Amino acid sequence: VLVHKNLALAKQVTPSHYDDDWGEELKKQIPSLLAGVFSLFTVLKSGASYNRIEAAATGSSNLGEKLLMKPHNIQVLTLLFMFGCGESGQTPLESQLMQIRTGEGKSMILGAAAVMFALLGYRVRTVCYSEYLSNRDFKL
Repeated sequence: VLVHKNLALAKQVTPSHYDDDWGEELKKQIPSLLAGVFSLFTVLKSGASYNRIEAAATGSSNLGEKLLMKPHNIQVLTLLFMFGCGESGQTPLESQLMQIRTGEGKSMILGAAAVMFALLGYRVRTVCYSEYLSNRDFKL
């Protein structure tokens, strides 16, 4: 159901060309699309563990919440800004330079951005300089 909702929303707002339709209407839908992408990622990566913990929990244990693989705030904010949801005069996707420090999830940001572009109808390819990171993140 989550996948179908995200695909339907993406079809409604897919720009026909980068310059033509990357307007306010699309930017309004970016947070919803991004939420759907991260929700699906969370369910796929830690849903089974969460369900097992919650089923076995007694009382008010919130151990399951701690096990959920969720995006960090900086990852979500970076993606929102990159896709033009920051300042109203900002042109999205042009001349974007983001500095993400070690351990803040560059791989997660790259993966989510690739999924977002793919949902919006763009052809996506990702390249990584590190064989280690490529192998590690391929499994995500």
